Amino acid sequence: MKLQPKTIALLAVLALFVIVLFQNSDATSIELLFWDLVNIPLFVLILSTIILGWVMGWLTHMAYQKGKKKASKASPGPEPQKENNDKETPAGTETNP
Repeated sequence: MKLQPKTIALLAVLALFVIVLFQNSDATSIELLFWDLVNIPLFVLILSTIILGWVMGWLTHMAYQKGKKKASKASPGPEPQKENNDKETPAGTETNP
C-alpha cells in the first residue's frame, strides 16, 4: 500500500502533536481577570489557544465574505464599454502610408 502525501503529512502533524503533548504535560495556573484556573496541563492551554485562534479567524473570514457579497449586490459593477465605431486614430498612433 502506497501512502498518499496527504496521509504522510497528517501522520507527521499527529506525531508532532503527541510529542508536544508529552513535553508540555506540566500543570500550570492561569489568572484571567477574576478567574483563577489552577493546575491545568500546559498542552490544554496551548490546544485551546490554537482552537480559539482558528475559530476567530474563521468567523472573521465569514464576516468578510458576507460583506463582500453585500457590496457586490449593491453595486452591479462597471458598465461594459461600448464599441467605438469612429475611424479616428488616437493621438500619437497615426501611420503614414
